[in-house]
Amino acid sequence: MPGVLAIDAGNSKTDVALVAADGRVLGRARGGGFVPYLVGVENAVAGLAPLVAGAAAEAGIALTAGPGLTPGTGSLPGTGR
Repeated sequence: MPGVLAIDAGNSKTDVALVAADGRVLGRARGGGFVPYLVGVENAVAGLAPLVAGAAAEAGIALTAGPGLTPGTGSLPGTGR
């Protein structure tokens, strides 16, 4: 099932959504702010993992690396990446 993992990582909150190609939101999760300048880049990025896992669980999608996952593009504020 083609789709998109969307992450809106802001200072006050972080929203994650898995969206199907037809626009349906399959799963979502919300967490605290994305603050790499306070916790370091590695810790901030690692903090996204439970949110992605939560959105995937809501969508009924098992997270496994493989041919079904295609990297996209994006940037994470405050990380220089």
